Amino acid sequence: MKMINWVKYVCILSVVCVSHYANGALITRNNFSLDTSTNIITGNGLNWARWDTLAGVSITQALDLYAADGWRLASGDEMVGMYSNFIPGVDWSSARGENSAVSDFISVDDYHDLITIFGVSFNEFGGISNIIFGNDLDNDGEYRSAGAYYTDYDPAAGIYADNSRNTVDFSASDYSVQLVRAIRVAEPKLVYLIIFTLLMRLVLKHFYQTKSTSYANPMTLRKD
Repeated sequence: MKMINWVKYVCILSVVCVSHYANGALITRNNFSLDTSTNIITGNGLNWARWDTLAGVSITQALDLYAADGWRLASGDEMVGMYSNFIPGVDWSSARGENSAVSDFISVDDYHDLITIFGVSFNEFGGISNIIFGNDLDNDGEYRSAGAYYTDYDPAAGIYADNSRNTVDFSASDYSVQLVRAIRVAEPKLVYLIIFTLLMRLVLKHFYQTKSTSYANPMTLRKD
């Protein structure tokens, strides 16, 4: 009976853990997933911030807010890798350098997949997004940007060279900052996982102790 009670407790905890995240969901496109409970994207081995989260914020402001939690500016290679996932019809590889750029029209489906995961910087005219990123590898104080938006005809996207406007203190309502960080397990999930593991260990320990006791004290048959 005690064993049954332990199992009941573990089942109840499992239900609590599942229901805790029932309000959140994972939206997946092109091997990138958005956790709607945290508004954090996971893909290409990194966590990514959504564009609408940091709209109108400068690089300095974004890092002041989030660097302590492991966030940093996305590099050129990371942006090229992400765009290559979402917009495979364009060769983004030549946009890796600080002073290089690639832009083109893209399909409606690719555009919708991109903004479904990343959102938009400015929610007008079908969405306008300008995203500042980079490492300032040439030490000129200028950073790069990427874009995705509707034109009069088709959606378009681009990864652009650094320019003098994109400094650490620049901000505009239709610009966002692309932050990334190493993937980490959300703290509440980790806590529940630890509790669940400890309970399972207690259940198994109780089970084997009970089993061991039954073998050590076998029932004897009564002789009539």
